[in-house]
Amino acid sequence: MTDIVDIHAHYVSPELIAEAERNGRHYHVRLEQGADGQRLVLGDGVALRPFFPELCELPLRLPRLEAMGIKRQLISTWTDMAGDMLPPREGARWSRLQNDTLADAARRYPGTFEAMATLPMQDVTLAVEEIRHAVRNLGLRAVEIGTNVNGRDLDDAAFRPLWRAILDLDVFVLLHPPFAPVGDARIADYFLNNLVAYPMDTTIAAARMMFSGLLSDLPGLKCCLAHGGGFLPYQIGRLQRGFKANPICRTFLKESPERLLDAFYYDTLTHDDAALEFLLKQVGGGRILYGSDYPFEMFDVEGPQRVERIPGAAPATIRAILAENAESALAPCGTGAASRISA
Repeated sequence: MTDIVDIHAHYVSPELIAEAERNGRHYHVRLEQGADGQRLVLGDGVALRPFFPELCELPLRLPRLEAMGIKRQLISTWTDMAGDMLPPREGARWSRLQNDTLADAARRYPGTFEAMATLPMQDVTLAVEEIRHAVRNLGLRAVEIGTNVNGRDLDDAAFRPLWRAILDLDVFVLLHPPFAPVGDARIADYFLNNLVAYPMDTTIAAARMMFSGLLSDLPGLKCCLAHGGGFLPYQIGRLQRGFKANPICRTFLKESPERLLDAFYYDTLTHDDAALEFLLKQVGGGRILYGSDYPFEMFDVEGPQRVERIPGAAPATIRAILAENAESALAPCGTGAASRISA
């Protein structure tokens, strides 16, 4: 079996929790104890779900990783904890604490875990400072960014200096839905915030990055769309039709949307064999990376097997999806393998 690289997994350090308990005011956060466990409260009252052992204790996941053949796992913050709603100064401190504790945890298991940064996206100048710290001082090669920031879209002109810094530093980006995805009250029931609003928010972010000209202006950005790309790969024909039929779609975008599908990477989290097979046909074997979503409810327990049973996929394609594409995407510019492999 191929040694697998998992680019989509979440972790919260016990050291971070202890610091929040000691000095929560410094970050404008606090901890509260409930009947169902300890939880974090951000800002003026945004209460998150309780912490649980698999989220906060790396040794507990080691047997599962070994059983699944996962050689290395990128650990990123639980997106709800990013802290975009905090005041900028406290938000920057909170991002720094998360990054320092993530990096420290990964260093304790060299070769098994690798940390992925988070940024204080409510202040672009502070976000640029933090990504430089994460890369230059912590040695991180990846960052997780929400698909919207307090309702502001990623193609907003204010974010361009950050995207430029990310490109210049050659950082891999996991675009992940945030604490408050699109949909508001309509997705409050039935877990629809996760099941529907998450992939929808990703789709909106990706479409805006396309139509705004961001991807065309900054070729070489290494952005991965979580959850199989949301609905983008499956509705690209609709975007293509709009580009041809409505001139407003061509205000900034000068090339066909379908030609930008392979400007993104996509993780394998489709939870469906036919959807993953379709994704491979749409974007090619060089643009898909294995992701598990460990340790939340949407963790795909069949993930590696789902990749291995894609009909007609060559062994080289399977190896690329499970490990080699991630190694290439995380490698410094110019050192990775060829990024596009035929399905």
